[in-house]
Amino acid sequence: MQSLAHRTVSAAAPAARRSSVVCAAARPQQVASQVLAAGLALGISLSGAPALAASPYNSLADIVRPQFAFVDEDKNGVITKQELLRTSQAVAEDVDFLVPGEGQLDFAMKLFDLNQDGTLTTDELLSAIALDGAVSDDAIDKDVVSVFDKDGDGFVTLREFKAGVPPLGPGGEAAKEYIFNRVDQLVNADSKLDQQEFANALVLTRTAVLGY
Repeated sequence: MQSLAHRTVSAAAPAARRSSVVCAAARPQQVASQVLAAGLALGISLSGAPALAASPYNSLADIVRPQFAFVDEDKNGVITKQELLRTSQAVAEDVDFLVPGEGQLDFAMKLFDLNQDGTLTTDELLSAIALDGAVSDDAIDKDVVSVFDKDGDGFVTLREFKAGVPPLGPGGEAAKEYIFNRVDQLVNADSKLDQQEFANALVLTRTAVLGY
């Protein structure tokens, strides 16, 4: 059993976080991930090297807030379709990016509305960005680990997992519990997730929430 202290990657090296989004955007059936790619690309072009924030973070959204909170132009905590569109348009001017159409934007607004209350908040969009880049091919982002492993013991309990995943709306808590137990019971059913189990749980969560 390997604890979360091993093979984590630093927030100072966002390449894995970026590449996972961009690769997803290359698959045409995943139109919403193109919007994530737009936010990532624009954040990089505006801010240069990502700012370093102190760990631990309180939420997934906090991990990427310094780079991507600019999408919420009026700073009211809500992302409108027009704000999402302007982010995409700004990126399209500088990189090879196809601006999403009306239907694609409508789909993205619904997809990133994680708690399904009809309003896309800044925290929901930022959480989606962080979740998208949480796991690379061979490591877990160390800042993601800090959000979940609150006691720093190198493992994630059910309580920590449910607290770390953002609110998912009706049935969300049951879904978190199912993912945790499904992964845990496949290995040793010890009621905690080690590094590999946690990575698997994050991938399953991303699939359930973002569809890929």
